[in-house]
Amino acid sequence: MAFPLATTGTATFDQIAIVTGLVSVLYLALAVLLWRERTGRVTLVGRLADTIGRLDGVPRWAALTPYLHVVSLLACAFGVWWDIAVHIARGRDTGPFGTPAHYPIFFGILGVIVAGVLPIALAGKPLPARTIKLTRGWRIPCSAALITVCGTFALVGFPLDDVWHRLFGEDVTLWGPTHLLMIGGVVFSIFARLLAQAEVEQLVGSNRWRRFQEMISVGALLIAWDLFSTEFNYGVPQFPLILQPILIVFGAAMAFTILRARRGPGTTFVALGVYLLIRGGIAFAVAEPLGEIVGHFPLLIVEAVLVEAVAFALGNKNRFRLGAVSGLLIGTVGVVAEYAWSHVWMPNPWPSSILPSAIGYGVVAGIGAGLVGAWLATRYAEVAGEQRAVGIKHIRPIAVRRTHQLGAAGLVAVAATVFFCVPRTAEPGVSGVVSLERAATGAEPTAYVTITLAPGDAAEGARWFEALAWQGGGLVYHPMEKVADGTYRSRDPLPMYGKWKSMIRLHQGQRDMVATWVYAPEDPAIEKPAVQVSNGQRVEFGSEQEILRREERTDVPRWMWNAGYALLGVVGLLEVFGIAWLVGRGARGGRLRAAHLADGVREREIA
Repeated sequence: MAFPLATTGTATFDQIAIVTGLVSVLYLALAVLLWRERTGRVTLVGRLADTIGRLDGVPRWAALTPYLHVVSLLACAFGVWWDIAVHIARGRDTGPFGTPAHYPIFFGILGVIVAGVLPIALAGKPLPARTIKLTRGWRIPCSAALITVCGTFALVGFPLDDVWHRLFGEDVTLWGPTHLLMIGGVVFSIFARLLAQAEVEQLVGSNRWRRFQEMISVGALLIAWDLFSTEFNYGVPQFPLILQPILIVFGAAMAFTILRARRGPGTTFVALGVYLLIRGGIAFAVAEPLGEIVGHFPLLIVEAVLVEAVAFALGNKNRFRLGAVSGLLIGTVGVVAEYAWSHVWMPNPWPSSILPSAIGYGVVAGIGAGLVGAWLATRYAEVAGEQRAVGIKHIRPIAVRRTHQLGAAGLVAVAATVFFCVPRTAEPGVSGVVSLERAATGAEPTAYVTITLAPGDAAEGARWFEALAWQGGGLVYHPMEKVADGTYRSRDPLPMYGKWKSMIRLHQGQRDMVATWVYAPEDPAIEKPAVQVSNGQRVEFGSEQEILRREERTDVPRWMWNAGYALLGVVGLLEVFGIAWLVGRGARGGRLRAAHLADGVREREIA
């Protein structure tokens, strides 16, 4: 039986040709560079790498990647926040390049791939103690392979995104499988960047500039991690609110532990400064010069202070203790601090009813993330050749095995917490009678919305109960304020004209998310009729997902949805295992090299 494909938001032939042509030209150029460099021919890229390598005091294969990678990350981050703001304000696009915001994302991903291929082409002695053998006489750093793999996964998300839209319609959500594939590939490449910095430290040691680059990388990790919370930060979350504190705790505990577990006092504040400067700059650029909606973000100041305080009190000799205690405090004190901040600047202030569960899940996620950060910090230290990471010979294998077990336990704890909190429900049984109080008439009518709920206590203790309108040229969200038992009124009027999609959203308990239409235009492209609630009409609350994602198809077999998300899960696991294997491989080489050097020193002392 033929399965009809969706046509909205999919690529036209000219867009497919442009993407294919650009990627083909880039890959051809990289192939020529690889061939010339591996056959000993002079290239402009090689000369530039030699020059920068001499200035920075690093091997030629490590000279260009740090600068190209950071520019690529900035392009991707700016493009994603711009793109999401455009979708919230204007709705779906017309294909992969239907909005200018897709260009910085696309070229940023290409830049990440090039940042991985360059050290592969320029690889030559000196190399880290443990590498990957491609051919006889051609070995490459583990970090180069990891960056290339992450960038490739991100790039594959572009054509897969078009396929996904053809099969399932356009899912206007950041957390769609192909969107997460693109974003995840770029975010995970930062772990490879930290690995590359440790490999360079193994060969030429550390200095102030290279330590500052490491702090910038951790700041970039904080920025990139905040991408996963973007729907919450823009005020149109499509998943349970409990995930916002969990994601904040996860990112902060992991990133700050990675840095502070290896470096000295105050380093987390440098990474925090990078995060606030760049993240704030992107929010301003999208909102002001580009005229889009403002993207809010967590402060993370208290989280950085907590990690510094724990390191001051306990030291960072035991990295896993530092990570666990820091995660515990971030999951409690940090959550309370972000709760207060949500009432200052976040579009969806956290209700007090969320605090017990936010702290409970935050403790689990925080300790888990701290253990993951400690595992990464330990492995990076071993890659760099740190002596105290080697340990005593006869207990070293046991100690290393224990760190692997602690890191794995932390990852499982975080993953289990996130996956447990992701599912949404839409329990039937809530209805209401709507009253409209016109605030403006004519071509652009607006109205205050009042609803009397049945049952009357349906919104008591809700995570949010709000009137929202989007995709009509901006974003409008107003809390529904209680005016009588069971009766609520929007704080300000909602637009009910043009392309605006106006609704009332109710988030009950931990995961029950329902909504009802107030107004929606006719959409012939997806065969959806116009919706206009009349004064005194009774409405039923249904699945919020079907209202927020109006373009998404509802006639697709469930197994196809499950297969799509299963594929994303497999790719995500491959990336995580790739990070663990390549970082672990580099760490093993660093341990062996450090042990060899230590044996040489002892032999000279005996002699």
